[in-house]
Amino acid sequence: MTDLLPRPVERRSAFHCEEGFSELLEKILAQSGWDFRHYKKTSLQRRISIRLNAHKISSYKDYHSVLENDPEEYKKLFSTITIKVSEFFREPEVFDLLKEQLTACPVSPDEGIRAWSCGCAHGEEAYSLGMILLESFDARGTDNVRIFATDVDEGAIEIARKGVYSCESLKKVSDQARDKFFIKSDGNYKVRYSIRDMVSFGRLDIVNSTPISGIDILLCRNLLIYFEKELQRRVLDKLDFALNPGGLLVLGKSEGLPSHLASRYKEVGERSRVYRKAS
Repeated sequence: MTDLLPRPVERRSAFHCEEGFSELLEKILAQSGWDFRHYKKTSLQRRISIRLNAHKISSYKDYHSVLENDPEEYKKLFSTITIKVSEFFREPEVFDLLKEQLTACPVSPDEGIRAWSCGCAHGEEAYSLGMILLESFDARGTDNVRIFATDVDEGAIEIARKGVYSCESLKKVSDQARDKFFIKSDGNYKVRYSIRDMVSFGRLDIVNSTPISGIDILLCRNLLIYFEKELQRRVLDKLDFALNPGGLLVLGKSEGLPSHLASRYKEVGERSRVYRKAS
């Protein structure tokens, strides 16, 4: 989903007085429905401090007043907390491993395949997955291939649906894949419909919503690191429910399975964080 932001430039504001922090999270929940209460405190404080710095204030209590006087500030805060850092084929070895698994365990076109990019940011991960699935199913067709891509941020979803990206986002896309899957458009690159038609984007808050079910490949990378342990456990239970027996679960490099789930999964490759669920 996202990467930790660098600390704000002003050292005096890197960590603010904690007075009013819990109350601020309750206020955000009450006014917007966004529940950040079980996110890791240090990460949240670091990101919220960016908004405090923007208003030249140093306390959460002062920020309460900002939110009361300017409802639009909620959108800016939400965007700051859930800021996206992504690119096509991020950690290419993960996608190479997925290709290998698709080749080793081929799926019939009639059976089809259902994949889910949970915390899809601006869509690069979902489209990357679409490219390797299209290549794997090339001769057999992709009519029964569906990728669901979800994120808590509706603004990010709107960007993803457009499928237009800068050259920088494509730095790990080969020239051959770029020519095959993208169209040059006003200095940027637009994902071709052969890939876009495979992907369905929608807003979903994995913390509070029911997960998508019947999934064969599930990517949820660099999202759990922002959650406290108990919330990580709850979300992983949802992902486990969503994934079919024999399906693949892909986590971030610094994420892993809790003990109560580990016995049901086998890691594919050494420290890959790609797991196959027992059949």
